[in-house]
Amino acid sequence: MNKTKINPTIKTQLFSADKDQVLAALNKLKETGNKDYLPILFELMVAGCEVEIENQIQKLLGTVKDKETIPVFITALQEEHFQPIRRNIATACWQNGLDFSDNIEVFVDLVINENWETAFEAFTVIDNIENFPSAEVMKPIKLKIARALKVSDEKRAYMLEELLKIST
Repeated sequence: MNKTKINPTIKTQLFSADKDQVLAALNKLKETGNKDYLPILFELMVAGCEVEIENQIQKLLGTVKDKETIPVFITALQEEHFQPIRRNIATACWQNGLDFSDNIEVFVDLVINENWETAFEAFTVIDNIENFPSAEVMKPIKLKIARALKVSDEKRAYMLEELLKIST
């Protein structure tokens, strides 16, 4: 995704009632998009677009490689408005391979507090982190995991136990 302004024509096409126009706009974004389009794509998904369009958006989000998009993904994960698509956003975060290690606590919170599918996707993001934050940064996060472990069900407990192991 390049560092350009939002193209008003592409934005209009994204919100078109014509599925072909939306798909054409998504194809253009693969080549010329930028981080400013991400909230628009999230809005399309939360509004309940057609399955084919949602699948194309998910594919596109999973190919984002621009490090500057990390705060956009994190903000969306934390906004209540995007709660219905949190799983999709978390999925895109592990698919795109960006380094979310500085935001590990956001994903830990998702593992602790979200439904099973979203928690699993967030767990996968953490599981794919190559360089964990320092022990000093991880200490309060590990305490949070340990507290959650005491009150979690069996499936979630397994994930939390694994998080304690992999973040060591």
